[in-house]
Amino acid sequence: MKVIVILLLNWITSVSVTRCTGRQMETFAVQGQAVRLDCDTDQEDTEDTFTYSWTKDNHTIKSSPRLQLQDSSLWLLNTVLSDSGHYVCTSTNGSESTETSIFLSVEKGQCPRAPETKLALEGSNIILACTEDPTEILGKLLHMEWLKDCKPTGMEGSKISLHVSMSSVGNYTCMVIFGYDGQNYTVSSTIELEVVNRGPIETPKVIYPRNHTVHTKPGVKTKLECSVFIGSEKNDIEESQVYWMVDKNFTVQYPQLRENLTIETREDNQIYGTSTLFIAKVLPEFFEVPFECTILSPRGMDMGVVWLKHEKPYTIQATLTILLALIAVVVVNIVLFVFFRTDIILCYRQLCGKSRTGQTKVYNAYVCSCHGNTPGSTAEDLALRILPDVLEQKHDLKLFIHGRDDAENVADMAGVLSQSKAVLLILPGSRSANQQEEESAIPLNPGQETLDVSHCSELYSVIAQSSVPVIVVEDGENADYSLLPESIQSIIQRDRVLRWSPAVQPNGRFWKHLRYHIT
Repeated sequence: MKVIVILLLNWITSVSVTRCTGRQMETFAVQGQAVRLDCDTDQEDTEDTFTYSWTKDNHTIKSSPRLQLQDSSLWLLNTVLSDSGHYVCTSTNGSESTETSIFLSVEKGQCPRAPETKLALEGSNIILACTEDPTEILGKLLHMEWLKDCKPTGMEGSKISLHVSMSSVGNYTCMVIFGYDGQNYTVSSTIELEVVNRGPIETPKVIYPRNHTVHTKPGVKTKLECSVFIGSEKNDIEESQVYWMVDKNFTVQYPQLRENLTIETREDNQIYGTSTLFIAKVLPEFFEVPFECTILSPRGMDMGVVWLKHEKPYTIQATLTILLALIAVVVVNIVLFVFFRTDIILCYRQLCGKSRTGQTKVYNAYVCSCHGNTPGSTAEDLALRILPDVLEQKHDLKLFIHGRDDAENVADMAGVLSQSKAVLLILPGSRSANQQEEESAIPLNPGQETLDVSHCSELYSVIAQSSVPVIVVEDGENADYSLLPESIQSIIQRDRVLRWSPAVQPNGRFWKHLRYHIT
């Protein structure tokens, strides 16, 4: 059995094997010019003899005055549009066979299209080589020149060199003129060049210090810091050096000095560094000389300078004194404003003639005492006698007092309210029997009338619908807010509630706060 297997293997290895491989390409030509199609022989042994056969669209090609077979190449002279098609070259050497498939497109124009695109980095130097080898030209080579976007460049030869910029983008056409059989022909090939933008070069930079001064004393311990921008690539860290120099000398010459560098990566992969120079003892020779922080990399260099100067003895003390004085002034002003805020604002309004709201109104306040309408009551007396005496007579304010001034209907009330800065609601408090007897003995001034209760509900409705601020004056303690409808209670603010007492002085805080709210 083993003998049979060995004989079978020997027989298999003695038989020649035919291998068939295939490649596909695409090329372009211009009508009227020549074009060369090359057969890829894939020769591993140059001593082998190859034979070549060409077909176009499955039809065998034979040599003619316009179609020339040169070794492994097929030349088409004076191409026409009908030359476009599928060309296949078969190369054989008896033991293997290789097929090369070429799609030829013959087009009208001056320059052929580019079958390939070459990428180049902005700022680099490249060489463009003509695909037409001068040594393989059919006949005699006469001239070679280069065009860019079908326009003459003035460059000649089989190769050209370029320093790449963004303006280098375009189609470069190598045009070869040759003579064959008494006639001149032209063959062209095009390379499309695209340029990759390198982007702005990120040079290293010292952010801080640029030119800084530090005040210190001899013999003390201190440190200097330097912030630098390194770059955005990881290898920028390895390629960069950050170091200090003292008066053009490296810090290693001073045992009192020690450097430390920390690296930080921020957003967009930006790499920053902080170099700290520790000074164990400030020497006299460190003053008035440059401490230079330098960053050095293949992309550039930058430097910042720090100067050490003697610290004046009074500098810190004077600064602290001024700072404490400013703080004391600010605190005093704040305390004065808190305690005398109302007085200060009233004085300002009186001197500058400005109101709290900045609006011009006819009346400072609309005064109403619907629930203190007992003839001769203190609430009635406050509304019809005391308020006018103090506010109108002494402070020249203008009041509209319900019960003294006329407002016959709801429309009149709304009109008066719209011309008033505030509404004063006088709300009676609880009184003793003796106080009630004393109140009944208080006479009204001539021409004053008791308040008409029938108008109160209408008045409250108008007040609730308006945007006029409401100020409540409590006539005594334990004022009963249940006398007011909910629509009024909901718009009352606690900082606008004042309490009246017959013991209040004409220049007391009650009158100041009341004037503050209605001026």
